[in-house]
Amino acid sequence: MTEQNTVITPEEPNTQLHNSQENNGSAAGAVGQETMNNEPSKSQDEIIEQLQAELAAAQAKTDDLMDKLQRTVAETQNSRRRQERQLSEELERASARIIRRLLPVVDDFTLAFQNVPSDFDSSTTNWVEGFRQIQKKLGNLLEEEGVTQIAADGEFDPNRHEAVTSEPHETIASGHIIDTLRTGYEYKGRVLRPSLVRVAL
Repeated sequence: MTEQNTVITPEEPNTQLHNSQENNGSAAGAVGQETMNNEPSKSQDEIIEQLQAELAAAQAKTDDLMDKLQRTVAETQNSRRRQERQLSEELERASARIIRRLLPVVDDFTLAFQNVPSDFDSSTTNWVEGFRQIQKKLGNLLEEEGVTQIAADGEFDPNRHEAVTSEPHETIASGHIIDTLRTGYEYKGRVLRPSLVRVAL
C-alpha cells in the first residue's frame, strides 16, 4: 500500500495576503485620484490674485511695524533731549544759587576799597593791593561762569533795575539812571539781582 504525502507550502497564505493588500492599495489610490479630480482647480489669475493679496497684507504689516519703530525712536530721542535740557536747567539753577550767595562778598570788597584811607603807609598799601588781586580773581571767575554786570547808566529798565529814588535832574533825561547804588548782575541772560538805582524824573 502506497502512502501519499500532501506538502503544504508555507508561502501561499503570505502570497494571498500580499495580493489582497495590493488590491486594497490600488482601490484606495483610485478613490483618491477620483477625489482629486473632483476638486475644482484654481486658475492662474486666481493664484496671482491670492499672492498679490498676501503680499499687500505683508507690506501693510511691515509699514505698520516701521511706523511704530520710527515713533519709538522719535519718542526716545525727544525723551533724551528733554532729560538733557532739564539737567542743564537744573545745573544752571544750582549755579545761580551759589553765585547769588557770592554777590554780597563782591559788594563787601567793592565797599571796602571805596573807603580805603589815603594815609596808609607802604606796608599797608601792599596789603590792600593783595586784597585787590583777590577781588580781581573773584571777578574773573564770575565772568568765566557767564556772570555780567548790568549797565550802570542809560534808560531805566524795570526788569533789570530797581529804583530807590526818583528825582529831577538838570542834565539827565527823565526815565534815565542818575546813579547806581548797588551793582546788579545777570547770569546767562537771566537777572540774578537787579541794580539799585536813582532815576531822573
